[in-house]
Amino acid sequence: MKPTANLRSYVLAIGLELKEYQVQTKDGYILPLHRLIDPKQTDDQRAQMEPILCQHGLLSSSGSFLTPGNRSLPVFLLRQGFDVWLGNNRSGFEPLHAFYTGNLMHNEEYWDWDIQDLAHYDITCLIENVLVHTPNYKKLILMGHSQGCTQSFLMLRNTELAEIHEKVGYFVGLAPAIYPGTLFHKRKFLKFMGNRSKLGFKLFFGVCCFLNVLTQSRNWFHNFPLFGNVCVLMFNYLFQWNGKLWNSNRKIWHFHFIFNVSFVSAKLISWWLSFWREESFRNELVSKETFQDGMNFRATEEPKYNVSDDKTFFPFKQQWFSESVIPMALFIGEVDNLVDGQRLACHMETFEPKYQKNENLHIFEVKHYSHLDVLWANNVIRDIGRDMVEVLQNRQAR
Repeated sequence: MKPTANLRSYVLAIGLELKEYQVQTKDGYILPLHRLIDPKQTDDQRAQMEPILCQHGLLSSSGSFLTPGNRSLPVFLLRQGFDVWLGNNRSGFEPLHAFYTGNLMHNEEYWDWDIQDLAHYDITCLIENVLVHTPNYKKLILMGHSQGCTQSFLMLRNTELAEIHEKVGYFVGLAPAIYPGTLFHKRKFLKFMGNRSKLGFKLFFGVCCFLNVLTQSRNWFHNFPLFGNVCVLMFNYLFQWNGKLWNSNRKIWHFHFIFNVSFVSAKLISWWLSFWREESFRNELVSKETFQDGMNFRATEEPKYNVSDDKTFFPFKQQWFSESVIPMALFIGEVDNLVDGQRLACHMETFEPKYQKNENLHIFEVKHYSHLDVLWANNVIRDIGRDMVEVLQNRQAR
């Protein structure tokens, strides 16, 4: 198979079909929503299958779930009897909007969004549209990877979105990006990004799309082997993703990265990486010493950089879910240095009294897995998929 930017081609290659819907958020952004279909099934059979919505991470897209082919979690879930949907956040590989016109790449209003907008508008829009097409179910399963977990957690703890909470029956988190990991202490690029002032950040990265040359290069050169090789080297340097557990065929790696350099706003990146935004993800980072002595995942006070817990979206010692309590399963990579899954697990077990481990909260630490292994590992079905399906099948669906 040759590299292509047409996601449907990868699905057709394994005997399945992919249907695309264009859905619109309340603030006018056009999002592609995909449905994975087994053509051997009838519409009546499909209508009886419980819907599950998969939401991608930062700089990624729905394609990141599907490029492992038959060894991907969505294909496995489809064959286990679930109706699989895959969402995309705003912009993706083609900026689209209902009323902004002209060259959107240079439209500051179009790019004025960050993680709060993805939580308030995008994920809610995707949930509602999936349920429109699955009338036999009033609730769906929501599965996020990395940033897909971040926007989902923000949505689920927002009491103003109680109507949406009623439409989520279960949440599955893969490598949830709630707290930053040790990589933020080690990588010079991440330190450089974080240490820019507000003015410095804007001078380097602008106020519209973040490093749009990455996605433009993908659109121009994705079918050349050089593209895949450069992406592997770049992301290995930035995030220590070595691919040891992935498919040994490097062409598959190329497929992966075709769907992992999407358009995002500079404002979103500033939330992830900047110190000058008090509520930022970066400002949840605990000291290097805290990681070294294991205090990052214990229920004690930990030193922070320059903000207190009450200024962040995810204060470690405060309860987040006091009203809507959605059962969840979290899959944490043992060697995931980009995010701190153990700290999240500690919070959920210690400071969320309405969650009881092994009842409405299941936490799995996946041995030897890093941040993208939870999607692309060759044995992801064995190491994650089977446990996920067992948990989902052991609770009431409707």
